[in-house]
Amino acid sequence: MSVPRRRIVLGAIGLVALVFGPFATYQLTRTAERSPALLLADVAVGWSMIAAGLIIADRRPGNRIGPRAILTGFAWFVGDFTSSDIAVVSYLATVVHGWFDPLFALVILAYPTGRLIRRVDRALAIGFIAVQAGWTLVQAYALRPIAWWDCPTCISTVDRWTAAYAALDPLGRIETLLLTGLSIGLLGVIVVRWISASGAARSRQTPVLLAGLVLAGGFIATFVWQTVLPTSGREPLGELRVIVLALCRVLVAIALLIGVLRDEAAKGRIADLVVRLDGLPPLPVLQASLQDALGDPSLEVYRWEAGSGTFLDAAGLPATPPADGPARAVMTIGAADAPELVIAHDPALRDDPGLISAAAAAVRLAVENERLQAEVRAQLDAVTASRARIVEAQDDERRRIERDLHDGAQQRLVSLQLSLQMLRRDLGPDADPSAVAELDAASAEAAAAIADIRELARGVHPAILTESGLGAALGSLADRAPLPVVVTDDLDRRLPSSVEATAYFVAAEALTNAIKHAGASRIDLRTWLADDHLHLDVRDDGRGGAMAADGTGLTGIQDRVAALGGTVRVESRDGQGTRLEVALPCASP
Repeated sequence: MSVPRRRIVLGAIGLVALVFGPFATYQLTRTAERSPALLLADVAVGWSMIAAGLIIADRRPGNRIGPRAILTGFAWFVGDFTSSDIAVVSYLATVVHGWFDPLFALVILAYPTGRLIRRVDRALAIGFIAVQAGWTLVQAYALRPIAWWDCPTCISTVDRWTAAYAALDPLGRIETLLLTGLSIGLLGVIVVRWISASGAARSRQTPVLLAGLVLAGGFIATFVWQTVLPTSGREPLGELRVIVLALCRVLVAIALLIGVLRDEAAKGRIADLVVRLDGLPPLPVLQASLQDALGDPSLEVYRWEAGSGTFLDAAGLPATPPADGPARAVMTIGAADAPELVIAHDPALRDDPGLISAAAAAVRLAVENERLQAEVRAQLDAVTASRARIVEAQDDERRRIERDLHDGAQQRLVSLQLSLQMLRRDLGPDADPSAVAELDAASAEAAAAIADIRELARGVHPAILTESGLGAALGSLADRAPLPVVVTDDLDRRLPSSVEATAYFVAAEALTNAIKHAGASRIDLRTWLADDHLHLDVRDDGRGGAMAADGTGLTGIQDRVAALGGTVRVESRDGQGTRLEVALPCASP
């Protein structure tokens, strides 16, 4: 049945109960005045059982406890019609109303799955049904006179019922004795089941233990009421006995509802478990989280350790997980032939396959997230290392180009310039003025070319950076700037070449930005070491407002710094200048 249709049916049953319950309770006032407390208790018993059944049937549609609880509640209300002034209604109600307690026993025996699994449970259920069915047939036969319509010559229905029922009193006591014995047996089964259960199962059996105590106590009290107490002693306690038993039955209905629907709270714990398992935690934390989520303090987690080729328990010691069986339930996470995790838990949790599946799904999700995160971390490490290698290769290539320019083209031009100057001296004072002019011009061009190559080589990779370090290179950079640049160098050692090169080019780019785009009149540049990081701070008093999207070179700075795993922080407010803070990780000396 679909969810909307099921809820329509359950809603209709609930509406019927809302009307039928008070009407049935009203029937109790037909023959005698009843106190408001008794009437309220009567309505509460039927309504609590029906409400519990409706909620269980909606939340756990596959569980038979819901329909049985609904039927039990209506059976309770049917008993109120024994006081009806309609003969046939009174007859049928008298015959049927005794089914409340046997139905209640079936609900208890089938708790929490709704199925009678054990042989002793089925035997007790058959016993309750057989005794009640026999008593129903006896009543139906013995009380049949009150089923006929009244006639003017007949005595009243109540009088006929009283007379007929008095004849059944001995059999009624036997029926009560048999049901009392069955309820005591049921209580014994429940107590043994509760005592032998472990933590998770014991908490599940607590509501049904309470229900068994109430059921057995009710039958024992009724038997004592009928056989031990004198008639004169029953009257003062009659209504109190009914009210107390009714309240106990209401509490039992609530307890059964809480017990069967405990998965609703467990689902919340599973949701919390998913949050806590954001990434696979250490094994002790995982075990404690699962114990809390599933309510099973005996739960144990084992993790496969590939290095040692064995499973480890939460204490980190080699251990062998138990086998799945009656004494211990086991579920595995990972491939069937090569599980990553093994979770051993109380077998009672098998009664809630949805809860176990949700917990297993949460753990599988954590394991998969851990695997994916490990892959992503490995990929990020590979990308970071690749970017660092690219930057280092670029710096190496820059140094090679700088050496080639210095040792190749620059040396050739220097030799050419010297040759021209020597040729100019050899011509003497009587040389042709035009030839002298040509030689001087060629020598000047050679000098200019040498200057250009030196500037180019310095831009590619300054030789002073390789030879004298970052502080000297930054000082040289400041000397060539067209505006005042104050350099504060607090470095006391050389750093890896990739770190020095990155810091130098970041500083060069920052100075270029300040000179070309910020309109600054002063730049302060400072370097220092802290926490195995090189810190570079560049400040100017320009117009501010610099952003990476403006194409001012900040994007290139961020990319180059990120390649070494560093960080960049930019403060640039309009009219307040720009501050660039760079931190680059560097190896310890």
